[in-house]
Amino acid sequence: MDITKYPQFQLYLFTLNLLRLKSLLIPKDCDDRCINSTIINRAYFSSYLFCVLWLEYVKNFRPMPLNGFKSKEERISEHVQVRNALKDFGKKTIGYKLSKLSELRKKADYDPYVDLTPNDVSDAVNHMEQIFNRLKFE
Repeated sequence: MDITKYPQFQLYLFTLNLLRLKSLLIPKDCDDRCINSTIINRAYFSSYLFCVLWLEYVKNFRPMPLNGFKSKEERISEHVQVRNALKDFGKKTIGYKLSKLSELRKKADYDPYVDLTPNDVSDAVNHMEQIFNRLKFE
């Protein structure tokens, strides 16, 4: 499988370009939080979508949409189902990295008054790169 033809990989490359061009992309009268939050968000979603693709292609697993649960069943978001499935299929480290990315994304997206440090951005990109490098489509 040539992952470079999939949008998940293109989003991964886009995220790396955002990081590389970060200083040029910060709008006037804005601090670097706006670009940092975008980089973290894109790092999470490219990784999440990559994991979904890997689970479907390699393990024949698809997360169930929330409306697929029976009325008395506990509803588990697709994002949590993906993290759980990674762990169930022996990819605990990948599941952990996706969880850490999810925490960073929530901080970036839902806590606009909390600073995003250079370490937050670096951690997000490192988690993303490790996910893309460790999951193999064989």
